[in-house]
Amino acid sequence: MTDSIVDYIAEAAAKELPSSEEEDDIEDEDTCSAQELAAEFRTQHTKDEASLSLKRDYVLGLCADPGFTRLAAGLSNTAVKIYDLSATGALTAIHEERVPALTSSDNAVTICGVRFLEENPNTLLVGTTNGIVRLFDLRAAGEQARFEYKVNPEAEPALPPVPECITCFDRNANSRIICCGTEQHMGNVYLLFYDVRERKQLGVYYESHEDDVTAVRFHASNPDLLCTGGTDGLINVFDIKQSDEDEALCNTINTESSVHRLNWHQNVYEQDIISCITHTNDFKSYECMEGDEVISFERSDIVAGIRRKNAGNFNLINAHNLEDDGVFLLAGTNFNRGEVLRSVTAPAKDTLKPLTNFVGNKQIVRESLYDAKRDLLITGGESGIISIWTPDAGSTINSSKLKSKSIAAKKHKSTPY
Repeated sequence: MTDSIVDYIAEAAAKELPSSEEEDDIEDEDTCSAQELAAEFRTQHTKDEASLSLKRDYVLGLCADPGFTRLAAGLSNTAVKIYDLSATGALTAIHEERVPALTSSDNAVTICGVRFLEENPNTLLVGTTNGIVRLFDLRAAGEQARFEYKVNPEAEPALPPVPECITCFDRNANSRIICCGTEQHMGNVYLLFYDVRERKQLGVYYESHEDDVTAVRFHASNPDLLCTGGTDGLINVFDIKQSDEDEALCNTINTESSVHRLNWHQNVYEQDIISCITHTNDFKSYECMEGDEVISFERSDIVAGIRRKNAGNFNLINAHNLEDDGVFLLAGTNFNRGEVLRSVTAPAKDTLKPLTNFVGNKQIVRESLYDAKRDLLITGGESGIISIWTPDAGSTINSSKLKSKSIAAKKHKSTPY
């Protein structure tokens, strides 16, 4: 079995191992002057920040409710911090006791995703790599439900052994279905399905991937459309309302790499586009149903786009939708504890255009969210910091004043469903 994403996350979470921020810097610098940089990139500063952990646990999951009024951040120690986000971008920590860390002797168990349900900002799903997705109502104490796959020994046909861990999960657009991806186990890889409302498991897909599943993404508005990616280099597109896995599989795209992150977008013709960030920090996008490549940029192309010289410490973090349906790529480096954080747009196949220079970044960023209506970016990373970036923030927050703010508020496979 190839190195799995679970191994990577476990290494990141292990307290005795150094973080990327403690590695020696690879020599690097801008490819242009400060004046040229200011002319090419607009500048954004932090509107607000919060430190989530004194132990510098990684932020491994970020999600916001549909209105971007509430934010959840999942840490490598399995704790989840909840924040209210004001219209101006100010953070207030709440309900910190509502989502406790798991009590486990296994330090390798960590967060593999957090997702609000669509109905309101009070219902939260939290996935951990020990194979569990927990459902919380932030207005009440304790778990509301727990989704954990149990093999039915009387199932026909009988399933091969299902691994006890999951690597990623997502819920669909109507918040009815959860899908979890697993690592490879005894030659098999699984997509596990659950019904959120009925609190029950539904079924599995297990023939479409050949190695660890690393990304599971439902379409933002079509509850039946799902894309998955893995270290086998495949992106699979499913229509999960179909009667079985063979019929549900609409398309398979071979990226000829290893898939790290997937996102949904639309082009000017309102066609669905899937973007892919690989584990080698390349960027690719494809037309969903035809599988035609739309855009492809290698790591070195994006490094040049953010006006840096050395690709050796480069991180391609995420791809976000702009309000005009364009896409921007968020990228950073490990240099000087992640000081460099910039974005570029990809308006054409062979073009990367400078967009934003995020000044005053304090950590190596691993996760991000973007609210296109307010042009508001949220980042989290290896120092356990959440940063809010807005166009109207005049200056960076003094790091000596950085704190965690809190208030006392208080053989034919059946279809999965």
